[in-house]
Amino acid sequence: IWIRDLASNSVRRLPSQSDHFELYPSWSRDGRSIVYTTWSDKDLGTVRVAPASGGAGRVVTQNPGHYIEPSFSPDGKTIVYRAIADGNLTTGLWSRNPGIYRVASAGGASTFVTDEGSSPQFGASNDRIFFRGREDTSTALKSVDLNGHEERTHLTSEWASDFEVSPD
Repeated sequence: IWIRDLASNSVRRLPSQSDHFELYPSWSRDGRSIVYTTWSDKDLGTVRVAPASGGAGRVVTQNPGHYIEPSFSPDGKTIVYRAIADGNLTTGLWSRNPGIYRVASAGGASTFVTDEGSSPQFGASNDRIFFRGREDTSTALKSVDLNGHEERTHLTSEWASDFEVSPD
């Protein structure tokens, strides 16, 4: 992960390491932290948080896995991410329960939210997780509460390929 300062045009690497690949970076709303996933063929993947000012990423997930699309809650206390199943090129280890999960940004045990959808994210508040799902033959913007209940469909589109919820 690289950060470019637009004023000075300087570029710096965020976590300085060569043990794994860094994928799917996402900023916290206050701009102080970046959440991202990692991948190593030997150690599998993690979800990590690094200070935007630089430094090593801190692992927040307890188990290795196949993780993508992490995103902070507005208050920065929760991270949602998607765990995916193994593919043809990666190991099947730690890939039995794909879906959307949440974990405290300080780290700890992850909580399963739903086995449906992709691109988990928050809107203006911390109480609902939005995601891209399906509604009949259309792509849908859906949401659930933090425990995967009270599912709502907010929007459907025959042509949309992704949705991004405004932070306000």
